[in-house]
Amino acid sequence: MKKYSTPSILLFLFIAWPALKAQKSVYTMPFENTLRLPAMETAVNIEEIAATYQTMGSLYTTEITGIGEEPMEQVSTTRISDVKVVDAIRFLEFYMEDQLLDPALPPQGLVEMSVIYFDQDSRWNAGSALGILTFGVSILLGIPHSTAVVDVEVQASFYDEALIPVTTCRGVGRGKRLLTLYSQSGERKAHQKALKKALQDLNEKILQDPSFTGIAQQAAP
Repeated sequence: MKKYSTPSILLFLFIAWPALKAQKSVYTMPFENTLRLPAMETAVNIEEIAATYQTMGSLYTTEITGIGEEPMEQVSTTRISDVKVVDAIRFLEFYMEDQLLDPALPPQGLVEMSVIYFDQDSRWNAGSALGILTFGVSILLGIPHSTAVVDVEVQASFYDEALIPVTTCRGVGRGKRLLTLYSQSGERKAHQKALKKALQDLNEKILQDPSFTGIAQQAAP
């Protein structure tokens, strides 16, 4: 049996440590597409997402002045602080860039994505009954007192180069997370889980859609 010296082991750990420490992005998809669609222009319908989550954004206007302090350009941007909306937008962007489209090919057409349904509920569980029986002591000890349940539906609309609609696909997902008195991120985690499941469901439907039969195979290396 071959033995390794201590310096060799330390050298290996020094080289491998960055890879061992590396963590995947929160927005990494739970699947890996081997076949992808040809590159397209991408868009996220932020207004529709804001309406789905029933949240309003703050409008900021930036004015750029030129010589003589005359206004040259005005740029207006909408800032939405709701973390669920921010997560939804980033999940859609990551999915299109990392899994759906082949970036090596020239863009043809457009794909626009959105979240068209969102519902969040908090349901009682066994911990809820325990909290009542113990007059809240179990809740103070950190035992889950309820379950966050989140349902979402995502949509992808495809258009050709003339922006004529080609097809629309949808996917649904549900996420659950136990809530405790000290778990401030429980509902957000349930929402992220629901988004991942919805995108996985959507992804399967896109790859099975007759409109794209053969296109994904042609885009494959």
